[in-house]
Amino acid sequence: MNKFLITLIFCIFGGVAQAQSALPQGHINSMACLENMGDNTTWNQCLALIFAPCLGDEVGSEAHVSCLELQRVEWTGSMRLLQSDVTDAITLKSAEDLTKILSGWINYVSQKCQAGEDSTDNPSVAAKQLGCQITELAGLTGEYAACLEGRSTAEYCVVKN
Repeated sequence: MNKFLITLIFCIFGGVAQAQSALPQGHINSMACLENMGDNTTWNQCLALIFAPCLGDEVGSEAHVSCLELQRVEWTGSMRLLQSDVTDAITLKSAEDLTKILSGWINYVSQKCQAGEDSTDNPSVAAKQLGCQITELAGLTGEYAACLEGRSTAEYCVVKN
């Protein structure tokens, strides 16, 4: 039994290390910041890390929006990578629960980040919406990392035996 547990723990944490090594270092640093917020870091410090690649652009400019669009793509990739690992690691019931949670999360983010504003021709509104989406993606990605590392208290995060 002990050998099985040791093997299981190695597989889980080894998988986490492998998945996280595929993540950009900036994403890992941002997630660590978010996790330690209130203890060692502040929201503004975490935002600076999350948006560091775009800090040189004038806020709301076309260059800024383009940078944010790229960041959203990259955060979506990190989130999907860890989501896949989480789905493989958790029980079938937990995966079903996660699917339900995610459908609600997608609607929540859409409503929160749209906030009644149309970004069709307004780069400032587009930047605001992209920033909102990116911070939500960073939070979800961090939650997936916590699940894989055994630190999550979320009900969906029940690892297979």
